[in-house]
Amino acid sequence: MNQILDSPMVQYGGLGLAFVVCTAFIRAFFIQASQRHELQRDIFAHHCERERLFAEQFMACIDRNTAALEKVEQSLQRIQIQLARAEIGEC
Repeated sequence: MNQILDSPMVQYGGLGLAFVVCTAFIRAFFIQASQRHELQRDIFAHHCERERLFAEQFMACIDRNTAALEKVEQSLQRIQIQLARAEIGEC
């Protein structure tokens, strides 16, 4: 067994195999890192899109509430005018 392991052909073959395996692991690491980076970019883009949509919905809600408040204010002003006219009519 020692004679086989001492053979330069076996040693160079083992070194070549180790190089191929090491290269495969390095390649797999960089592929995984690239996929992780792409996934993070996609998640961030999705987050930004959801945040934009939420902001649009929030602004639309504020606009609707503002319009409703303006209608209430107008109605209150009409009621105040009617009450003032009624008071003037009573006097």
